[in-house]
Amino acid sequence: MRGYSGINRKARLAYSGILLIVGVVLLSGGTEAGAWAEIRTAGDHAAAWLMKGASRQKAAGAKYKVVGVFHRDKQFIGGSAVADVTEQVEFEFTWPLEEGAQPKVLPNIPTKVDHLRDGSAVCPAPILKGAYEHFDLKSITVIGSMFGLVGERRTPDMDEYVGGGGCKGTHSVQGQVREEQLLVTVPPELLAGPVPKGQVLTQQDQGWIWTFTPLP
Repeated sequence: MRGYSGINRKARLAYSGILLIVGVVLLSGGTEAGAWAEIRTAGDHAAAWLMKGASRQKAAGAKYKVVGVFHRDKQFIGGSAVADVTEQVEFEFTWPLEEGAQPKVLPNIPTKVDHLRDGSAVCPAPILKGAYEHFDLKSITVIGSMFGLVGERRTPDMDEYVGGGGCKGTHSVQGQVREEQLLVTVPPELLAGPVPKGQVLTQQDQGWIWTFTPLP
């Protein structure tokens, strides 16, 4: 991964161990509620050794702003509706992570929905009766050197055309709200010490691009 050249061997091994543990848990249980508990326990144990090592410095904590951007050109947003979707979430945290110091969730940025269309490409686009929200961040749990993001995905009520009827009639589709969860790992560069002001760290995971920027 990017930035490993500046991290000592012990930090690299610990970081790789954390990711391996998370990967095993996710493969066995996804991000269901039970898997969150397993990830928290595994992450805490794996990160404990790391945080006691030389990579965790005693310097005063530095603040970082995290911006996550997700984009997909063909995202189902409920019923037969498909659109090009762009989502952005933001939060701030202090590193090194301190017990009781929770990350700060920043205000929600509405999901951008473009090129609304019917997924079958046969009928006109469904008629939305509200806004689609891909990931509205609600809370963050610190899991070792990872962040467990919990949010909501909201699909709106809509009227969609009936393809079997020659697209001449519509029927109603009820919107839904469901919980969504994301795991965001701390960039390995942070494990080596403070990041110089102005340096932006970037990593990608599951369709998201995450940037970590030191704050003044």
